[in-house]
Amino acid sequence: METIVIKSKDTRKTKALLDFLKKNRMSADVFPERDKEEILKSIEKGAKEAAAFIKGKKKLRDAKDLLSEL
Repeated sequence: METIVIKSKDTRKTKALLDFLKKNRMSADVFPERDKEEILKSIEKGAKEAAAFIKGKKKLRDAKDLLSEL
């Protein structure tokens, strides 16, 4: 298997490419690009969760529990 990364700002062309891949029985995963604000909010949320754990207000889950959900 090979991986190709394509960055496109034109949604029409992206859709055409995905349609082509689908017709040729190839799979594709689309990951929308996140903006700075969204990334900063995610980091802030993680920091708040870590602080809550340190203060004893939040309990962490075992990795086994997380994996069992999958």
